[in-house]
Amino acid sequence: MPSLPISEDTFISLLEEANRDRFDNEEWEFNASQKRSILAGDGPLWITAGPGSGKTEVLISRTLKLLLVDDAEPGSILLTTFTEKAAQNLEERIVDRLSRFGYEDEIDVNEIHIGTLHALCNDIMQEYRYPPFVGTELLDEDGQQLFMYNNCDFVSVLQGNADTDNWETVTSGELTEDSWEFFDEVLPRGVSPRYGPNKWQATDTTSKIFNRVSQYLADTESLRRASEPEWRVCAEGLDRYRETLQENHRCDFARLLERFIEFIRSDAGQRFVEGEPDRERPPLEHILVDEYQDTNPLQQELYFRLTEELNNPNLTVVGDDDQALYRFRGGTVECLIEFPARAEERFGEPVQREQLNTNYRSTEDVVSWCNRYMGEYPLMQREGARAPDKEPMAVGRDNTSEQKSVKSLLVGNNDKIPAEIAAELVEEIYDEGYIEDYSQVAFLFKSTKESTYWAGKYAEALRDRGIPVHNPRNKAFLTQEEIRFALSSVICCLDPELEGLEAARIMGRVKDQIEDWTGEFDQFAEDHDAIELKHYVHRKRRELRRTAESESLGYTVLELLYRILSFEPFQTWIETSDHPERGKRLGRLTKLFDSFASITGPEHMQKSSRTLSVSTRFLRSFYYVFCGYLESSDFDEPEDPHNQIPNGFVQMMTVHQAKGLEFPVTFVSDLDSEPWTGGTYWLESQLEQYADIHPTGDTEERAKRDEIRRFYVAYSRAEEDLLLLDQEGTTSELSLGYTEQGEPLTENWFAGPREIESANEFLNMVGGSVGSHTEVGLKRRYSITGDVLAYRRCKRQYGYYNELDFAPNHVTQLFFGRVVHETLDRAHRHYAGEVDGAEGGSIPTDDEISTYFQEVSEALKARNIYPMSREAEDTALSYIQRFNRNEGARLYPRVVDTEYRLQSNRKEFVLKGVVDVLAGDDIDGYEIWDYKAGQRPDGDRELNDYQAQLNTYAELYRYQQGEYPERGVIYFLGEESQEDAIFELRFQEGSVESSLSAFEDTVMDIERDRKVGNWFDLNPTDAPSEGTCAECDIRWNCPARPEYHGSQ
Repeated sequence: MPSLPISEDTFISLLEEANRDRFDNEEWEFNASQKRSILAGDGPLWITAGPGSGKTEVLISRTLKLLLVDDAEPGSILLTTFTEKAAQNLEERIVDRLSRFGYEDEIDVNEIHIGTLHALCNDIMQEYRYPPFVGTELLDEDGQQLFMYNNCDFVSVLQGNADTDNWETVTSGELTEDSWEFFDEVLPRGVSPRYGPNKWQATDTTSKIFNRVSQYLADTESLRRASEPEWRVCAEGLDRYRETLQENHRCDFARLLERFIEFIRSDAGQRFVEGEPDRERPPLEHILVDEYQDTNPLQQELYFRLTEELNNPNLTVVGDDDQALYRFRGGTVECLIEFPARAEERFGEPVQREQLNTNYRSTEDVVSWCNRYMGEYPLMQREGARAPDKEPMAVGRDNTSEQKSVKSLLVGNNDKIPAEIAAELVEEIYDEGYIEDYSQVAFLFKSTKESTYWAGKYAEALRDRGIPVHNPRNKAFLTQEEIRFALSSVICCLDPELEGLEAARIMGRVKDQIEDWTGEFDQFAEDHDAIELKHYVHRKRRELRRTAESESLGYTVLELLYRILSFEPFQTWIETSDHPERGKRLGRLTKLFDSFASITGPEHMQKSSRTLSVSTRFLRSFYYVFCGYLESSDFDEPEDPHNQIPNGFVQMMTVHQAKGLEFPVTFVSDLDSEPWTGGTYWLESQLEQYADIHPTGDTEERAKRDEIRRFYVAYSRAEEDLLLLDQEGTTSELSLGYTEQGEPLTENWFAGPREIESANEFLNMVGGSVGSHTEVGLKRRYSITGDVLAYRRCKRQYGYYNELDFAPNHVTQLFFGRVVHETLDRAHRHYAGEVDGAEGGSIPTDDEISTYFQEVSEALKARNIYPMSREAEDTALSYIQRFNRNEGARLYPRVVDTEYRLQSNRKEFVLKGVVDVLAGDDIDGYEIWDYKAGQRPDGDRELNDYQAQLNTYAELYRYQQGEYPERGVIYFLGEESQEDAIFELRFQEGSVESSLSAFEDTVMDIERDRKVGNWFDLNPTDAPSEGTCAECDIRWNCPARPEYHGSQ
């Protein structure tokens, strides 16, 4: 193994040798453009990479070149990509190459900043304790919508309810009840032309508008001076919304990037950019960005601002403008097309330009079809439509010149006919061995909604032949029986006669939906023989009658849902392997309930003073906010991020979903599709004068180009066979493109051997097999506390929370642990001088600890995370103050880092953990501390787990640092004496290896249980502690705790 750094020639030889083994091809080598892209020196680098051109391999190899040839520190590299799965794939392949080359012990890949841009921005600001962002909750899409519904003034403008006196940017009479019509192009379908949007429609529209204003980098100060009052009040509304988010310690995805741009120039941001030698954090030196064609101006500005802070503008961007699909999410393809000019103007250096244009994925016929389709389309030949000077894709595969891979299945005058032939074809090619697994076949649509207009007939035809279909984005979540039954059960408990529905004055489609759900309850109960559940619902009705007005019912709405799910048929749907999709949907439902509670508060419900129901105030919120959100939203099915292309299923996907994937047999349908010229294009035109966007062409041209790119992505997924699938005569120039003579291609092009009208015709054309089915899986990542110890504590809980993704209802427990850890983290930063007004080297006083505690406490409460009681809150503060007095002087001066991340890449999985404190120095050695907010446990079982936890942390530390820490400490803050509070462990190799082996055995147990869904059968001897079970959401039907059965 050559010592580092190595030469470029040695490096390329190592890579090519590894790929020869990987592809079982002794002649494999990089092509010239790949090699130039990998070995490029300092400065900005622009790589356009067509489909199947080895883009990911080049990106990985360029990262390795920085590490092995340029001797860059891993922590000096920031690498972003579009999805978490893609980020994990990059990381694992880098680890694999380093291990193969023998450098895995010299380079810690875990220190590379790899992830999606949003995940990295959130993690980096939290890691560097950026003061305005400390304790901030990042809202997901559900959370943003629910928060905006309750906390955004501009929503009322779109409802026509705005009071001009409440706005600074408009004068009397400029806003009317019809002001919503100005934004008509952006409004969702179904808006009443008479009454305008309801509140949820207004919320959805507000979210879209605000996101675009931010993503397009529009100047809200200029927008406040717009001639249109609607835009002026929109700018003011966005500024208010930003303030409201910060006041409530929350952030959404678009505003996250704005916050990160502010972070870059802050003291904390400069520590990230310039490095911290005392914490062994190197300066940032290299930024690499994947999928740059879907970047928006806000993201571009973030990358440019960050690059300006580097010693050299080492910004590498990789993408393909022909595959830009995400304009509807703010993506701006011009960011990639115009990158060379923009980067040279910004950084003052020329940009190296490379094109990866050899397709190693598809047959020559497929490559030729795609080249003609994109290259000959007149609309794509105009200036600015594509990256300049692009060459057609070359064919990288041998021996495919005779294959006629592109075929048509264009028959009949309704979808049922081509659907049945396609289903027969799939069945036949599987039976004949042309494919080994159904997952080698994909059907690509514009929408996979299983309606008559979209993918319904095709999914039905496949299922009629017993062919399993994987279609998680069919927007059918709310139509599923288990979801409707659960919702009807909850509402029948809260409002059994629907008197609260009337008292809360719920109207329109929300009212209709609620009445539909509750009207189905008796039929569902009868169909599934749910006698016990029906008795429970009736008992809740009787309890409501007996409860005094305004008296607490003693449970939250999420607790009620868990009690309902403990009855049949829900228990069977959740806990048997026959219904895995039902359990995951119900887990998703608990997440939605939890998001609602996080916005409105988790308090116990009270009896109404006027009706046989819970309080009208709660019901108004529950019906309008929660049920209204469900009614107005199209939810996808839950997807397994570790198994997105499950074996044994034909894949039914949108083209967006299929981006980055490839399939031996690919059907492309919706060939009569027309561009959607909706709100996205209108917003671009409206905001262009205020924003950093320069769209090419008018609205119709841009919409057509996006549709052309969508078809291009669909066609280029095919490896062996591309079948155009639809009714006869439905194709258009948009789906077929133009000939080299500039004429629209027609269906006549397929006449002869390319025209398929039956399964037999296809089988007669092809021979042999598409090749063996290879399953590519990513390593699962296991947290020491969140996975290993959680499974050991109770595998049934693990099955619910970790596998089926149910939302735990432990809000008060969460408060105690969070407030302790976050306040102590501020105490450490106080000593380090990283808190405004704090003198470095000083121990916080009791009063200062109290101030930090209140800041953390208020931030948690603003996010509806509350303590169990005022007494519990006072107890937490006293624990922290006592620790600070007893341990601060000895511990704080020795702290090297807090929230110290550890990770080890094992052979079959990745093991990770976070220690609260890393303390020590090179002379006396280092130690790891972990805080426990409560008291020392009495039994040996938990202490043994804590010992194993410390030993495993020690092994992960050795993996990163080359040696064990001197000692490990678990500190129980609930203990008064130091002797009881400190659990200390000196690390010995045999003990560490034994603990690690036991943890790895636990991971193997988890893996085995996952394969068969064996989470739920517990014996009483396997039961966790009584305290754990007493607070468990799923105790009501637990086989290990029969004492709780029937006590819901």
